[in-house]
Amino acid sequence: MISTLFSLLVALVPLTQNLIDSQFDVRARQNLLMGKGDKTSSSFYDVVITKQPTAGVLIKLPYTKKGGKFSFDLHHRLAMTEDFGLPAEITTVIEVLSGGTTSLGVYTINDVIQPGAKFDEGIVKTSQAEIDRFVTPMSRKKIPMDIRPGPQSISIVGQMLIITRGTTTTRIDTPGIRIAAVSNFKFQELAETNPLKPSD
Repeated sequence: MISTLFSLLVALVPLTQNLIDSQFDVRARQNLLMGKGDKTSSSFYDVVITKQPTAGVLIKLPYTKKGGKFSFDLHHRLAMTEDFGLPAEITTVIEVLSGGTTSLGVYTINDVIQPGAKFDEGIVKTSQAEIDRFVTPMSRKKIPMDIRPGPQSISIVGQMLIITRGTTTTRIDTPGIRIAAVSNFKFQELAETNPLKPSD
C-alpha cells in the first residue's frame, strides 16, 4: 500500500530540468584560429563572410535526448590602425547554420568604438604576419541558443560588417572577408530529473 502510494506520488511530481555541461568538438580550420586570450586562455576564432558552412567556425555537438543550450561570445573583428578613423559605429552581423543550410538565427552586435578603446584582454595571436598586427576583437556579446535533440553540427558564418563614421557608411559583404570573432563556447545538455527519485 505504501509503495503504491509512493509510486503514485513520484508519477505526479513534475520532472525538473537540469543543464549539465557537456563536451563538444570545435572543428574550425586551423587558419581561423586568431589566438588565445592572455587572461582566460579562451580560443578566439575568426568568422568569415561565406554561404558555405564548411568555411565557417564548425562545431560538432554530441547526441542528446532532450537537446540543450549552446552559447558563445560574439566580438567585432577590427584592424585598429592609426588611420582607422574613430569614433566609428560598428555593426557586425553573423548567422548560425545547422545541417548545412538550416538557419538557427542571425545575430548582431552593435557598438560605437571611441578613440583609445581596447579589448578587455590581450590576444596571443597565432599569426605573426604584419597584416595581423593590429587585428583585435572588440566588445563582447553573449549569444545563447536552444539546441534540438539528436546529433547536430553547427557553423558560424559572417554576413556583413557596417562601419559608420560621421555621415559616411561603408558596408562590407564580400565573401572571404573576416569580420567577426567568436570565443567562450559552452554547451549544456538538458536532462530531466525527478526530485523524489534518488540519484544514482
